[in-house]
Amino acid sequence: MTQSDSSQTINPIGVFLALGSAFVYSMFIVVINRSKVIKDISNSLLTFYALTVGAIIFLIKIMTSDTEITAGFENNMAWVNLVGLAILPTIVSTATLAIATRNIGATKASVLGVFEPVTAIIVGTVIFGEPLTTNIVVGILIAVAAVTFMIVTTKR
Repeated sequence: MTQSDSSQTINPIGVFLALGSAFVYSMFIVVINRSKVIKDISNSLLTFYALTVGAIIFLIKIMTSDTEITAGFENNMAWVNLVGLAILPTIVSTATLAIATRNIGATKASVLGVFEPVTAIIVGTVIFGEPLTTNIVVGILIAVAAVTFMIVTTKR
């Protein structure tokens, strides 16, 4: 949440949404691992429910704003990119998170989940030529340190 220009401010709604997203993500992992109600639900159906709730939330958000639902989609490539984002980082990620949580437990799955953004940064830098800034490197080091700390201090 750093700004390159001191004239820009941090939007409290954005901070609230980011914290809310982190909370819901952590609850998703815990509920998958511990809930007896959803124990018998297949991973595919669980992924469907999770993504449907997310789609409804985004639909409500777009309907309550002044933005058209198709804003920014001027050509076919934009739609292809949207479908790619829907399949790979959304559907596959949510499905594999559900599978991993059930198979290896919530703690190990969340620890492995920390490496998802690190992988995205590495791919973005190496393949797409995105800049690797000092803040990004510090963030990666903090994430790796946190994972290492969790592994070392876990008694299981």
